[in-house]
Amino acid sequence: MAGAQRFDAYMDEALYGDSGFYVRGGHPGARDGDFATSVELGSLFARCLAGYLDRTWHELDRPDPFVVVEGGAGRGTLCSNVLAHLGECREALRYVMVERVGSQCSEAEARVGAQDVEQPVAAVPDLPSGPLVGVVLANELLDNLPFRLLERSHDGWQEVHVQRSESAAVEVLVAAGADAVNMAAALAPEAGVGARIPLQLRAAVWMRRALGLLSRGRVLIFDYGVRRTAELAARQSGDWLRTYRSQRRGHDPLREPGTADITCEVAFDQLPPGAALSSQADWLSAAGIATLTAGARALWERSRTAPTAEALAARALLDEASALTDPDRFGAFWVAEWRTG
Repeated sequence: MAGAQRFDAYMDEALYGDSGFYVRGGHPGARDGDFATSVELGSLFARCLAGYLDRTWHELDRPDPFVVVEGGAGRGTLCSNVLAHLGECREALRYVMVERVGSQCSEAEARVGAQDVEQPVAAVPDLPSGPLVGVVLANELLDNLPFRLLERSHDGWQEVHVQRSESAAVEVLVAAGADAVNMAAALAPEAGVGARIPLQLRAAVWMRRALGLLSRGRVLIFDYGVRRTAELAARQSGDWLRTYRSQRRGHDPLREPGTADITCEVAFDQLPPGAALSSQADWLSAAGIATLTAGARALWERSRTAPTAEALAARALLDEASALTDPDRFGAFWVAEWRTG
């Protein structure tokens, strides 16, 4: 149909176009943002990640330089916190923040620069060139990359397009191309009539590019999702295709384009094979979150009946740890690690 966009093109424009959500200032934040991630809860997530980077540096025989590339760096929150808690790899580290939105990229660079850090830090709009030795990481990036959307009908797989006018955006279903049909049939062979699935090709391409950067190293991804696309086909699409605005979750990605974030649970079977998968709760446990909070726990237990300001700060750290590992919240997220070289 003339003028109709494939869903991934619509999503790209709604998020990153001239009037897109991120271009207009949408951002994460525990209090003032449109949504919160593990990064915005405090510095504990970054402290665990800093420890992981130090261990990985040793496992890779202490390379110099040791390059860390962060995809979807936003305003530089994770980078600034990681740099503040680095261990022995500090002298070798080179940090690259990748952020597509120009205003956020500039803000990230200024924020980290204001810390007067010793490590070289760069902010760029796309993944750098390789080969590198180090780590490529991303927290809640892949769910945000535009994806194609397919629906199973009596006549086979159809693809969702979006027809926009000045007053509304509406869905238009068109026959899916052979490539999309073949992918859908392989990913969700038992999908019933009315089932929908995402084709997360941009996420897969981003992952292949990330892996291609490294001569030796790790790719580490934190995100919400499922092991298999077929799991999404068995659920209502409004459950796994989400919008966020002002800390509120919505279900209609066509409502007021540009005013809300649009995300999708990551189907990990659409990404390159070979990843070790764990829950965020288990990954943080292995990363030593209990050790990092042991002092705070002991202080709170001693002072809870008459808490001091220091004890209340300890309580806040314990609350942060609880949220990060909660099996009904961030603890249920997936952590995927690929190793190369």
